[in-house]
Amino acid sequence: MNRRILTIYTKELTELLRDRRTLIAMIVVPIALYPLLIIGSVHLLSVRGGEFKVQQMTIGVQHDPNQPDDHQPAITDLQRKLQTARNIIRENRIGDPDDVVSNGLESIERMNIVAVDDITHAVEAGICNVGVIIDREANQEGESSQHIVTLKYDKAEMRSEGAAFRLRRVFEILSRNVTERILTGERLPLWILDPIRVNTENVATPQKVGGMVLGTIVPLVLVLMTITGAIYPAIDLTAGERERGTLETLIVCPVPPVDLITGKYLVVATVALLGAALNLISMGATLHFGGFTEMIGSNGDTELPLAVLPIILIILVPFAMFFSAIMVAVCSYARTFKEAQNYIMPVILAALIPAGIAALPGTEIKGVNAYVPVMNVVLLAREMLLGHFEWLTIAQVMFSTCVYAGAAVIVASKVFSTEAAIFADSASLKASFTRRLMRPAEFPSATLVLITTAVLFPAWMFIQFSIQPAKGESVLTTFQTAAWLMPLALVAIPAMLLWYFRVNCIGAMKLRLPRPRHLLAATFIGLGGWVLAHELFVLQHAISPVPPEVLSSNALLTQAFEGRSLWLPILLIAIVPAVCEELFFRGFILSGLQETMKKWPAIIIVACVFAVFHIVLIKFLLTAGLGVLLGLLCWQSRSIVPSIIAHMLNNGVVVLLAFWPTLEEFVGVGEVGATDHLPTHIIAIGAALVVAGVFTATAGTQSTGGVEARIHA
Repeated sequence: MNRRILTIYTKELTELLRDRRTLIAMIVVPIALYPLLIIGSVHLLSVRGGEFKVQQMTIGVQHDPNQPDDHQPAITDLQRKLQTARNIIRENRIGDPDDVVSNGLESIERMNIVAVDDITHAVEAGICNVGVIIDREANQEGESSQHIVTLKYDKAEMRSEGAAFRLRRVFEILSRNVTERILTGERLPLWILDPIRVNTENVATPQKVGGMVLGTIVPLVLVLMTITGAIYPAIDLTAGERERGTLETLIVCPVPPVDLITGKYLVVATVALLGAALNLISMGATLHFGGFTEMIGSNGDTELPLAVLPIILIILVPFAMFFSAIMVAVCSYARTFKEAQNYIMPVILAALIPAGIAALPGTEIKGVNAYVPVMNVVLLAREMLLGHFEWLTIAQVMFSTCVYAGAAVIVASKVFSTEAAIFADSASLKASFTRRLMRPAEFPSATLVLITTAVLFPAWMFIQFSIQPAKGESVLTTFQTAAWLMPLALVAIPAMLLWYFRVNCIGAMKLRLPRPRHLLAATFIGLGGWVLAHELFVLQHAISPVPPEVLSSNALLTQAFEGRSLWLPILLIAIVPAVCEELFFRGFILSGLQETMKKWPAIIIVACVFAVFHIVLIKFLLTAGLGVLLGLLCWQSRSIVPSIIAHMLNNGVVVLLAFWPTLEEFVGVGEVGATDHLPTHIIAIGAALVVAGVFTATAGTQSTGGVEARIHA
């Protein structure tokens, strides 16, 4: 660290720590939060447990109008059964008769039995917790007859469900007692009741059990607290400086912008790590001294592995640096403190999604999960709490997180160094949406493109889910419905927005004729792309097995179009998606991004959005790879036509191979399964076609980004 960075770092950190709000958020809250949570939880559980032991349970039975209210036979019969069950427990020492939690019973004095005219209505209205109806089986009389007991309860009410559970336990004890008396009378052994007795033995160590308890919540809390710790300093050192009017003063100082942003970034990372460390210390101390171990494992089978927590703090170091850089980059675009808070919310939500998935039971740190940001850190922390220390997995998580952190730092430094981030100004919100005040434009703005995409994605996802076939139904209806919804959602809506914002629709959608060589390149890529897509899918399956339902999708597709003309699947799977998706992704979105981004970042971002819109994330790499090739075609040709042709040919070849067995046999892929490699000569031909297409599309063109696009336009 050079002297300038150290000076900036010391100055910014000192000023930040002088702020009372920072101290409260970083020190007071984590130190006081966990003791209050644990004390409150223990107190609440003890209070609820005491209430549970002494609370009165109201039981409703059927009222007999022919009998006086003080001599209802149903009440007398049920009281006798409850007393019998209580005596059985005491005589046979079935647990502690006063322990209502273990036995599901309470004394007769705490059971209030009332007769009601309508048991169902009484339970629904809360007049009684549970209703009991006792009937004898037809054509059976006497003591040996079978009793049919119906318990009516309200599952939405905890007390009603608990009362039903306790009464069910009562009748189970009575039923077993009757069975034992019958077997004894017939001189039969009692083991007939349990001819096969299953005993379970827990082999997990107390530390592993405690790690399982902590692993469900502690890693997620630490990750969220680390992210939260970086929020306030990131906002204060970027948007806060701009709002106070001191950012311009710093910029004119004889200090390189890289040194300036490095010093600010290190302050944010330091505060985030300090917040994580304080949260970790407070949490560990509270769990150790707060009696949490005794509360969750009174029989000694649970021991919290608190010694692992310092190791978890080490793996949080690159994670804190990663998110600190993201926070600085995002907040650099904000003009005010409030605006920066609005920008931060999507970042937090984006972090919550993989963190929440990692916290779900059954999610393992295998395959791709070890490289997914946030998810890998949560899963690794959980594995460490369980006592699993696999050094290869630790290295994978640490390396990938460090790579993400380095990339985020580079992005943050570039963002902070741009004039748009330093000298951001505000415009009238009303003027932004008043059409007569808008200037005609050749391409849509990046803001319009991003907002439209953000709104259309959930809408299109909901549409996709809503048109999915029910069990046993054909997917043909789904394709037919999507064929007329896709032009509306992906073409008509963007076109209306372009018209309203006075954007040249022909230029934005790239509706111009391409050069012949670009058409030839599109043909090459369209005919060879499916080969590389298949091989990429096989490679992905070898690394991370694909679910069987995805593998069987082609068979379901063939069954759906069975007996139909070949033109129908070509229309629904190849032509309509190719035209609509290319107009939206390579037309509308790419046009908006090429004004502010360079070639490859714009192409890759659009390809990723293209893959996400297809919902099936298992095929993300395949779809994104195809999106990169299509984006390259569109960028080089300045026309949407080549990408439509390539997209159409790619989907069309797959359709023909699936629905035309003669062609499949001719090509030599008839016996190839979804996870089998294609013949070597097919792979060579497909790769050669794609390479030839890329070379033909890029030969003789030097693309420099959005400026060149405007010149050629």
